[in-house]
Amino acid sequence: MCSMCAIKIFKIMSVLGLAGFYSVPLYAKTPKEIVKYQETPKDGNACKSCLHFIAETNECKTVEGSIDPEGWCSIYFKLP
Repeated sequence: MCSMCAIKIFKIMSVLGLAGFYSVPLYAKTPKEIVKYQETPKDGNACKSCLHFIAETNECKTVEGSIDPEGWCSIYFKLP
């Protein structure tokens, strides 16, 4: 194989790799069952005061599905 052919093949493979990278989500959210999500606070801690909670959409950055602001899960991390 000539060196120019190898370079062309490498470029094509690089483009295909980048296309695959951008078509796949960079992260997946964790199911509620895994993090023991509950719709009630625990020891005064609730999702609304968690670093991962997105109040505008009632979502979590790490847990899938709709999240109750008064909920809690095992990856709760209090806002600084």
